[in-house]
Amino acid sequence: MQGAHDWAKNLDKTFEGHGYYKSQADPQIRSRVYDDELTLTSIWTDNILGTSSTTEGKHLAKAELGLSYEIKDLGKAKLILGMQID
Repeated sequence: MQGAHDWAKNLDKTFEGHGYYKSQADPQIRSRVYDDELTLTSIWTDNILGTSSTTEGKHLAKAELGLSYEIKDLGKAKLILGMQID
């Protein structure tokens, strides 16, 4: 149990350090507005699904997280919660 708690605290610090805010409705949803660019992430355990309003924002988010964690890009998401993403 302690490991999961520590991971959640570490993740919170990392995202806050990059300017993200936690959703009040769902603490696993984080967002950031930078200039006119919106970046959203959804986290489940150690999996992060994200999107950005610009390609540059997508690359920036991946690069920032890559500084803190070893990441593996699985490519474009095709399915989430049983729903096809188009």
